[in-house]
Parts: sequence; C-alpha cells; structure tokens
Amino acid sequence: YKKLNAERRKVELRVFLYRLALTLPLLVVAGWLFVKKRKSTWWPFVWGFIFFALFAFFVELVPFLPSYGGYVRYVVGIIITALVGRYAILALNRYLERQKQAESLPDQERRKELGYDVALARLAKNVCPGCERPVDLKNESVDFCPHCGIGLFDRCGHCHTRKSAFSLFCHACGTAAAPADKGRAAAVPGA
Repeated sequence: YKKLNAERRKVELRVFLYRLALTLPLLVVAGWLFVKKRKSTWWPFVWGFIFFALFAFFVELVPFLPSYGGYVRYVVGIIITALVGRYAILALNRYLERQKQAESLPDQERRKELGYDVALARLAKNVCPGCERPVDLKNESVDFCPHCGIGLFDRCGHCHTRKSAFSLFCHACGTAAAPADKGRAAAVPGA
C-alpha cells in the first residue's frame, strides 16, 4: 500500500505539473492583457481571454492541486488574495491621485477633460462630474460643487436661463453654449 500510495502521489503530481504547464502561460498572458490592454480597442477579446484563463485556472488546475492536507489550496488562496488586494489598493491610490490632480486644475480645463456623456451621466446620479461626490442639484442656489469647486450651472448667454454648465445647448431657447458665454456666466453668477 505504501508503494501504491507513493505511485499515486507521483501520478497526481505529474498530472498537476502538466496542467500547470498549460494554464500558467494562459494566466501570465491574461495578467499582461489585464494590465496593458484592457482599455484598448480590442477590449472584448481581451476580457474574453481573461475569463477563459480564469476558467482554465479554477476548473482545470485548482481541483488537481496536490492535497498535502489542504494547505496548498490555502497558500494559493492567500497568494491570490494578496496579489488582488495589492492591485486593488494600488489602483485606488492611483485613482485618488488622479482626482487630486484633476481638482487642482482650473475649471475650464477640468470641463474639457470630462466627456459630455460622462458629465451628464454623473449629473443624472446627483454627483459632481469632477469629483464624483454627492451634490444637491435640486437646490437652485448651488451653482458650483462644494467639494471641488467645478461649475455645475451657469446662465444662457441669450435668454439668461439657469442651465447645466455641461449642456451644449440651452434647454429654454436652444441657443448653442459658446465657450465665452460659459466662462462669463460662471464668473458672474447673476448674469
């Protein structure tokens, strides 16, 4: 029985190493794609490959990990948790640093960097398009974000109606929002 168990262990280890040789390159490529190409034009293929590699890892490799009392799976779980946690913390710190840099820019530059659709989607959620913090947009006296200072509302240069500073046209008269009117209306709240 000892020889039989030793042979089974060797076979299990050999099968695991074969599976590892197949799935490890997939995981490495998926990790590289996640870091470098996940926001590229080919993002559907990139995410498809990432999900394929994760499927291969959890279905084809994890069930065949050598047991050794279950400790190997615990160690793999700890390593994956540490790696994912570290990546998440670094990504959050990078995001917060970008937010601080964006908040230090002048109002007009921040408005240029924001996409029109992104700004309108954030306003629809009652959050500031610049810093993504909650803002009471129903309050008629709030024209600027109290957190970052970006202009949220201004006045139409033609009819002087209060409108969203991110709107391309006035909702009351349909006049196109001119960049000069936006800057002047934001500078003079009563204009």
